[in-house]
Amino acid sequence: MAKILFFLCIFFSCNALFAQIRIVDSLSGEPVPLVNIYAEDGTLLGVANAKGEFDIDSLGQDANVKIILQHISYNNYQESTLELRKQKLIKLIPRSIKIDEVAIGDKSQYDFLILKGYFRNTTFFNKRTRYFYDGIIEYYIPLKNKNGKVYHRILDYRIFEDSITTQNFREVMGNFWQWKPHVMRMKTQSVANDLPSKFVLVQDKGRKIIRTGNLNTGYIQETARGDVQVYFDIIPPNSQKEVSFFKIKGQQYTGVTMENYSPTNLDQPEQAKLVSRVVMNVGAIKRGRKSEFIPFDFLSEFYTQERRFITKEEFKNIKKEITSGLWLELKSRYTNKFWLDNTKFGIPPMNPFIEKKFGKELLELK
Repeated sequence: MAKILFFLCIFFSCNALFAQIRIVDSLSGEPVPLVNIYAEDGTLLGVANAKGEFDIDSLGQDANVKIILQHISYNNYQESTLELRKQKLIKLIPRSIKIDEVAIGDKSQYDFLILKGYFRNTTFFNKRTRYFYDGIIEYYIPLKNKNGKVYHRILDYRIFEDSITTQNFREVMGNFWQWKPHVMRMKTQSVANDLPSKFVLVQDKGRKIIRTGNLNTGYIQETARGDVQVYFDIIPPNSQKEVSFFKIKGQQYTGVTMENYSPTNLDQPEQAKLVSRVVMNVGAIKRGRKSEFIPFDFLSEFYTQERRFITKEEFKNIKKEITSGLWLELKSRYTNKFWLDNTKFGIPPMNPFIEKKFGKELLELK
């Protein structure tokens, strides 16, 4: 009997190992966390963990289904589930970054940094895409006040909606809480320098680890390409955050912020060096005691295209044109096809599975 149990343990252990796939950087071999995994119908199947791992069995059994792996710092990787099952290691190729550096002799004479760039957001409800929206935005970041307010100006944007998913959301959540499209809230400094009180930075050889208690929840490190990467998950491993608001209850399983910088100081990454920023929240919500929790996720991305600096006097001249409000009007507003410029700046293409839904399930709001 003992021998049978031993062989069963070996069998299941081997299968568990086989089912696990690791995603790494093709240059450094380091794990790539927060890789989004999509099915060809645009469904978000899951997200790789902090070690760059995901369970292939969680993707379903259909061998002919196409899967796409997407990450802000790497080229998209597309393969069928049949081929993925043959692999234990996937190497993602870093994307090229094309931003013109601004040569500034004395930054002390300026009061605000302007980051102009492309934003892209996707909201999912019950694993279906509810909103997809993107556009061009300018962030106005104070340089001399770390607690100062960050303003922004949206130059162009478009919004696509799946009306069936929105109706399903209303049926489940009611009309009290709508969760409409909004832009990313930018900070005056890196997330690594603005951690909640229970999190600390700990030196670990050539990088810094973000830790709470004995748990590692992120890091700051220099990559093989020479740039700096920040990863932080506000939800510690093997835990979740629960919130309640009247009859609405929520569970958050992942709350990741990832930032990429061109070469900068590991101790204090400069916002002027920010290349891209992504915020990913994975969770579930329900209304009432008897209802079940339904997956509710959203992904928010920002890619810098231009950088410049202005004085306090110049800022005053445009103060009436900018805002700190985050919510968008449910109406597209653009003068040119801004999304066609993404290749020029080295911005990863949008998810092709979601793009196929444009004009079908996802209709542009005009």
